Amino acid sequence: MLNGTLPSFLFTLPFLENVLLGDNMFSGGLPSEFFKCRSLKRLSLWSNQFDGEMNKGSTLPSFIELMNLNHLDLSWNNFRGLWELETMLSSLPNLQALYLSNSGLSVVTDNSTIHVNPNFHTLNLACSKLNVFPKSLRAMKNLRGLDLSGNNIRGDIPDWAGEIGGNGLIYLDLSNNSITGLPQFHSDRLMQLYLQSNKIQGPFPPSICNMITLEYLDISDNRFDGVIPQCIENIGFSLRMIDLGNNLFHGTIPNVCVEFGELEGIVLKGNQFEGKVPTSLSECRHLKVLDIGNNHLNGTFPEWLGYLPWLQVLVLKSNNFHGHIRTSSTINISFPLLQVLDLSDNGFVGHLPWKYFQYFNAMKDVVRKDTKPEYLNTGGMYYSIIVVVKGQQLPFPKILVDYTIVNLSGNKFEGEIPNIIGNLNSLIALNFSHNNLNGRIPHALGNLSQIESLDLSWNQFIGEIPQSLADITTLAVLNVSQNHLVGRIPQGTQFNTFEGNSFGGNLGLCGFPLPKQCEHPSSPQFEVDEDEDESGFTWKMVMLGYGCGTLPGLLIGYVMLSTRRPKWFNAIVDSAEHIMIQTWKNKGRSTYIRK
Repeated sequence: MLNGTLPSFLFTLPFLENVLLGDNMFSGGLPSEFFKCRSLKRLSLWSNQFDGEMNKGSTLPSFIELMNLNHLDLSWNNFRGLWELETMLSSLPNLQALYLSNSGLSVVTDNSTIHVNPNFHTLNLACSKLNVFPKSLRAMKNLRGLDLSGNNIRGDIPDWAGEIGGNGLIYLDLSNNSITGLPQFHSDRLMQLYLQSNKIQGPFPPSICNMITLEYLDISDNRFDGVIPQCIENIGFSLRMIDLGNNLFHGTIPNVCVEFGELEGIVLKGNQFEGKVPTSLSECRHLKVLDIGNNHLNGTFPEWLGYLPWLQVLVLKSNNFHGHIRTSSTINISFPLLQVLDLSDNGFVGHLPWKYFQYFNAMKDVVRKDTKPEYLNTGGMYYSIIVVVKGQQLPFPKILVDYTIVNLSGNKFEGEIPNIIGNLNSLIALNFSHNNLNGRIPHALGNLSQIESLDLSWNQFIGEIPQSLADITTLAVLNVSQNHLVGRIPQGTQFNTFEGNSFGGNLGLCGFPLPKQCEHPSSPQFEVDEDEDESGFTWKMVMLGYGCGTLPGLLIGYVMLSTRRPKWFNAIVDSAEHIMIQTWKNKGRSTYIRK
């Protein structure tokens, strides 16, 4: 990467037309020579560390000389200054694309209607402190991409906004504002529509059903209500990702899957959907993520989901599912690529689903390399995990492609933990808490050599804590409280960092970190796991809103998932409970518009 200040001589070159220095580490401000470079057509400085004062007033007389500039990208920097949108557009008559998202600049509008270059096609003003919907947008007849996310726009969007760009608008992002009402959208060529994290009320916008080219739809975290109309099937062929989460929708789960469709992500969490999981979801052969948690769904475990060959994330948490978790007799292998499974807070009963554990190949023998991390995504949409720790949500903005989690807490499972769980040696987090599990904690859990969070609390476990758990060097969060464990707490690199509440409620436990001292010296632990577990096989060791600014929780989550071994995590939390999946918009989501 290049760094330092931008050299002034660069803009004195007589025939300079293009300066493309994005994604570097330049700092300082723009040299005065830049504003005199009349030959310049394209300036792209996105994602640097520029922090200069761009303008000291609401006008931009310096830009008047840049008559040929048609592409200006200052996004993702730390500039200072106040820019008036209409003055900017009037000063640059040949401008076709303007990117000021997260630039540090404050954009204001006088809400006047002005003449705009007929070829103007892209306006990105995310996180620019804009507080009204600019009337100058009305003049942008050929607009293809508009990003006003992360601003302070309030109230209803005017009716004329539904005709912005005519029929050519393909990208619209109004997320993370305080918008309460929408216009009737007339563009049937939209490919990406983001309205999440507003205050929009009312039924599902029927005009969305006419967007037959729509690939990404996110209207989560609003106040939409009612039943999803059947016409949503109209966009099933083009959809790749749909997020209706955290609204007030009710009724049955809509049919968004069509044969030969390419839908990869469905997020319907946090609504009031009821009934059974529709078998029509089996048509989504490309599905990677299914999150229907926090609804009122019922029925038994939909084992037919195991037919989906690409499914990586399955969240059914906090519903009314019940009964035994059975495997399908017609499927040779179920969920071969599953990385995240969350069935917590339901009414499942019986033994733990050990037959599924043997199929979870994506949780076995994962080689994690110290290279540039890769994240689970669909197109430009990244999936992330929220870990609820002591009632507070800790966001993990992105899930590493090798991040693996199993959460079966808050059910009525009984019996012993099967030894085969030790084969899932790439698990990062395992939660069996708040069940009726019994027997001894199996020595095989020590084979989970990469695990960082283990919660076995609120069960009926007996016996001693196996030394194999204390030998795990990656374990940052442990909770075995509220069981019937006895004996001396084993010591180990990570065990020595845990506090007493990790072991509380076990009257027979003694030793550090509990105040109860052991009466006799510790004796060697002789643990015998059955050679054959419930599977009948001989056991062998074959050894996750986007906003403006840096939120503390978001930063913590980013650091945790960007580093492989969060050794310091035990100093922040001592128990990790539930997980859920959400979508997160990264700054590169709209980069396809950068032309």
